[in-house]
Amino acid sequence: MRATATTAVAIAAALTLWTAGARADVTHVVQRGHTIEAIAHRYHVSVKSILDANHLKDAKHLKPGQTLIIPGVDGPKKHGEKAERAEKAERAEKAEKAERAERGEKAEKPSARRAATAALEAPPEPRGRGDGDTVHAVRLNEEFRIRVKDAHGHIPPSAMKAFERMLRQGNGAHAVDPRLVALVGIVSSHFGGKPIEVVSGYRAYTPTQYTAHSNHNLGKAIDFRIRGVSNETLRDFCHTLRSAGCGYYPNSTFVHLDVRDTKAFWTDWSHPGEPPKYDRPGVAADEGTSDVVDDNPPPPASTPTSPSTEPHPDLPAEPLEKAP
Repeated sequence: MRATATTAVAIAAALTLWTAGARADVTHVVQRGHTIEAIAHRYHVSVKSILDANHLKDAKHLKPGQTLIIPGVDGPKKHGEKAERAEKAERAEKAEKAERAERGEKAEKPSARRAATAALEAPPEPRGRGDGDTVHAVRLNEEFRIRVKDAHGHIPPSAMKAFERMLRQGNGAHAVDPRLVALVGIVSSHFGGKPIEVVSGYRAYTPTQYTAHSNHNLGKAIDFRIRGVSNETLRDFCHTLRSAGCGYYPNSTFVHLDVRDTKAFWTDWSHPGEPPKYDRPGVAADEGTSDVVDDNPPPPASTPTSPSTEPHPDLPAEPLEKAP
């Protein structure tokens, strides 16, 4: 009973000190051999919080070089907190020893407790200061490096202006929905900041466009690809994003992403110049393949010589938005 009471007091004190410190998100770059459990143990957060922050469904297939958002990590310590942290660790260790003694177990060596995280690198710098918040993109032979989050985690006005310029159509431009900027930032961070090739952004309305009210007409959509990442991989990740539309065009060169109130997903098996060939009727598609003019055509060598024309099953994770 005395050991149990000691444990309860130590836990309460630890929670008090934990909540008193500043908290911030940080980024972690996955290395070979890292597991989601070891990473969570390293930063003293739950596995579920990491999965939710990164829209991950399968935690068993982390890839070296993948960037993860670690939510709610202790921020910089103020002067004098070092002693408090040491005192908290000492109390927790004593409570653990007492609890183990009550169960008749031998005390665990500190080196054994650290074994799960021994392979992890030094703590990364806080989000907002690293390259994880910078989008590197290319369009019309113009290169963009856009910081999409300031020190407070907000989208700065400079990012909005840069996206408006990057997604312009000739001399025509449209204000960009900040939610689209945030989504592109999430995608860029997930794939390690690899260059994004913008295929199409804002497009003025034309009577011949497939969708009468395309999100491209409103600054809410982008067609793009990422160097070194297959469109299938890019599609799969975009499909996990909330309040987003994702279009996959296996016989073209891009993936479509837009912001909307209800999640939607579609596949268009048509070739350029053909009417849409959607994988199922009633999908809430935002465009057809023929609506898109590629501003950054890939080299001939990277274009598939015999693209597939047969659809494969794409089962959505949640109900899709119905066509009006």
